[in-house]
Amino acid sequence: MTERHLWLDPSFGASGDMLLGTLIGLGAPLPDVVRQLESLDIPGWSLRESTVTRCSLTATRVEVADGGGHGDPNGHHRHPHHHDELHRHRAWSSIDRLLADAQLVPAVSTGARATFRRLAEVEADIHGVDIDQVHFHEVGAVDAIVDIVGTWIALDLLDVSSVSAGPIGMGSGTVTAAHGELPVPAPATAALLLGAPVRSLGVHGHPGVHGDPGNDLGETVTPTGAGLLSTMVDGWGPMPSGVLRATARGAGGRDPADHPNVLSGYLVEALSDGKIGVGTTDNDNRGRTARTVTSTLIQTNVDDVSGEIVAYTIDRCLQFGADDAWARPIVMKKGRPGVELHVLCRPELAESLRRLVLAETGSLGSRTLSVTKHELPRRFETVMVDDHAISIKVGPHGAKPEFDDVVAAARALELPVREVARLALDLFHEAETGHD
Repeated sequence: MTERHLWLDPSFGASGDMLLGTLIGLGAPLPDVVRQLESLDIPGWSLRESTVTRCSLTATRVEVADGGGHGDPNGHHRHPHHHDELHRHRAWSSIDRLLADAQLVPAVSTGARATFRRLAEVEADIHGVDIDQVHFHEVGAVDAIVDIVGTWIALDLLDVSSVSAGPIGMGSGTVTAAHGELPVPAPATAALLLGAPVRSLGVHGHPGVHGDPGNDLGETVTPTGAGLLSTMVDGWGPMPSGVLRATARGAGGRDPADHPNVLSGYLVEALSDGKIGVGTTDNDNRGRTARTVTSTLIQTNVDDVSGEIVAYTIDRCLQFGADDAWARPIVMKKGRPGVELHVLCRPELAESLRRLVLAETGSLGSRTLSVTKHELPRRFETVMVDDHAISIKVGPHGAKPEFDDVVAAARALELPVREVARLALDLFHEAETGHD
């Protein structure tokens, strides 16, 4: 028996419109989403779906606007009202009643109300008031209400059994809100994401790069996006094992030059025993064909940085999405010992990673080469060692547990790393034998 799972990749941030666009892109029918949204007693609004590009990547953009939609085959609308009517929906209690009175399916009503309640709890704690005294500002606007409820409707229409997500890309700098200028991440966003894995995008979209505050990336995760993730996601971690059935990207409104402003979603069918999922494709890594792709290789020579800086730079490149990164010792002019740093990545990440390398190492230049990479098929499976999930990378010639997962389990279980790795492989081979 298989179950359908949704895995979200918010590596470059998350917002309500990005989440809604991702789910529409994965196959949730927009007319069905609108049909339930029309039961909400809110002022006039329209929804428009389009395909846009963000850093050369295509993505689904779903925009919410007041009024509109007339004569537009892609627009869906309700009758317009005066915008002052929106004020009666800004109080937490009013929005909760709004959702309770709407004709939403139970799962959608429960989910949307949980998101708004979580947002209200955080706001109450930040401002030191009772939850019944909370009045939403940006989150109480029409677009935020439609984004939140629409996302829960789309999730229900996709009929997934569970949702998980990877690390969330956090911006930097400041943002202007109803309460004035706030740091990024905003206090509400940070509170909503307590316990979730995050990664710093920093300046220009680079992890950990610091520079002129005027060049800070700004807000990549909105309170709406954080509120949805905190109530939608059942667990945090890598993509689960199984058969990939669909993938899509939802676009935000901005199109920065240094990173794709998108949130990606993946529908994965997995075995319902929760232990291991084995899927087959035309290229299922059992000794069949390799894949040839064009990649970018970034190189730079340095002779005045420490080994710690080199190691840190390698780690940050990998966190930002590089396929691989490494260094090797070289002898430079005048016999000076140095290091040649290499970063292998997808072409769309090359410019951001090049800037990251130069900023972290202080190098005055770099080389960028287009290379052909031959990838053997591989897949990832998951085994449970005493309730600790360990990912197994499986290739045509063997299988290997992910070291970070093994270390985390070994620490929790107070066992040697080698023993946990052996247990994980034994469980994997047992499951493989059972499926063959």
